[in-house]
Amino acid sequence: MLGLSRMTAASFSLPDDRLTNEQLRERLRLIEESLRQSERLAIAGRFAGAVIHEVNNPLEALTNLVYLTKQEAHDPDNVRRNMLVAEKQLDRLGEIARKTLSFYREQSEAKELDLVEIAESALRIHSHRLASGSVELRKDLPEKLMVKALGGEILQVLTNLILNAIDAMPESGAVLCLRNDKERAHITISDNGHGIPPSVRQNLFEPYVTNKSTGTGVGLWLSKRILDKHEGTVRFRSSHKPGKSGTTFRVSLPLGAGHA
Repeated sequence: MLGLSRMTAASFSLPDDRLTNEQLRERLRLIEESLRQSERLAIAGRFAGAVIHEVNNPLEALTNLVYLTKQEAHDPDNVRRNMLVAEKQLDRLGEIARKTLSFYREQSEAKELDLVEIAESALRIHSHRLASGSVELRKDLPEKLMVKALGGEILQVLTNLILNAIDAMPESGAVLCLRNDKERAHITISDNGHGIPPSVRQNLFEPYVTNKSTGTGVGLWLSKRILDKHEGTVRFRSSHKPGKSGTTFRVSLPLGAGHA
């Protein structure tokens, strides 16, 4: 279960008996880093496609406004109105660029970020699937929920969980809910799909464990490691009962200092 990703080729030979424990650990570290990079590239590719789609709308509007302004150059009032609309479209392009850069700039340290904004960006990545009409999305989001995190990594986690929910659902029923208590921020992603087989649940966060025929079994493992690094947690519950099947994942993160 979890996001599809194209595995990058890596030339790691099988360990031999002459390797020391330290050398084996180093090889494992390199393999893990290769898997992380592969998953990051897959997420970045999907995010880029969503951003291009979103940028296209204000660009089309600007093209139309330029054409209209040329046709109405003799009318100062219309030109002024067109320029005001164009200014709003340029502001929108700047906002898209700002949000995109905030998630994909190299970050060496965690910083205060809005979890709601990250969740909305994760939904935007899969907007084409959500807009197809086969998925009903219900959101219960606060206006803002600040956490201290590496934005690109948390985006990766939420994107994978949302993709899992979409892939698991036969028709409709995705639920995205964010809330917080005194010390933690929680995001819950639920679906009404077929559920996770009991035989898989115990080892769900181990590498290469998946119940999807085309899955790699890497996404949930990486997601858990990312959340461990952020002092966060991920838990799930799943059911196979007819009429009550589905899966819920709950991600918890420490609240940021700037949370009101």
